[in-house]
Amino acid sequence: MLAGGGKARKRWDSFSEQLQEKSYRINCHPTQYQGHAIELARQAVREGFKRIYVFGGDGTLNEVLNGVIQDGRLIDPEIQLVFLGAGSSCDVEKMFPEKLELIDRIESERSYLVDVCKIACRDNQGNPIVRYFLANSSIGVISQSVEYFNQKKPFMSFLKRLNIDVAAIYAGLKNIFQFGNFNAEIVIDNTERLDRELKNITIFKCSYFGGGMNYGVESGYDDGKLHVALINKMGRLRLLSYIPSLYTGRVLKKKRAEYHQANDVIVNLKKGNVVIETDGEIIGYPPCEYSLLPKLVSLVL
Repeated sequence: MLAGGGKARKRWDSFSEQLQEKSYRINCHPTQYQGHAIELARQAVREGFKRIYVFGGDGTLNEVLNGVIQDGRLIDPEIQLVFLGAGSSCDVEKMFPEKLELIDRIESERSYLVDVCKIACRDNQGNPIVRYFLANSSIGVISQSVEYFNQKKPFMSFLKRLNIDVAAIYAGLKNIFQFGNFNAEIVIDNTERLDRELKNITIFKCSYFGGGMNYGVESGYDDGKLHVALINKMGRLRLLSYIPSLYTGRVLKKKRAEYHQANDVIVNLKKGNVVIETDGEIIGYPPCEYSLLPKLVSLVL
């Protein structure tokens, strides 16, 4: 209920009233801490539920997704996830042109069979972990900005309640002046090897991120591809000049940007550590490997 800087709680109060008006029986389990939605989703699967409703943002949906997948497969192949988007940006929803009203998703039989991205990386103790995501994952200035954006500080919560784009820009500007560049080796489909000094790398299914920003790439929830955006080394002032192009979708037309498509992507850092974010959640550190699980999960929205 902390999604959207606390707005999700107010949205839930309003939505629960709609549910009661339609005589739905509510069995609600609010999340209490990071990773709680993973536990709740696994418990629901153990209890035999086939349809899990997720009220929150991309991060909450991401945790539930990780709760219903094990070893690259759905724990129960009949599971459907119903996304009731109530977070800051809900980028996952932007992959679908015809979204239903939240109340109409409760009994909807229309679902989408979506690709799931898999990432194997290291946690903050250096242990190997595997996570899954639907929209996008970044390493670099974006992930560092997400880490700051997610801090439960009064000022950031205030900015999110005021305007989500303002909050995202503030977090981004703060990190532009703090974060430098990093050296990475990127291997695409085990055939193409790129040595780059980077500001950021994003692996995505959804071109949108951080609310209104986007890469301007035609991508689909079931297109069977990983999309790769590289922002190469640059100074802080030049990076500042790139911000407008992130909102117009023209950033990948810039000279220091690259775009690739892949089925498998390996990222190794030459030195240092940079956090990895997936669907707005900080999960760990490189080295990491991204791969695709085509049409794995049924999603209702």
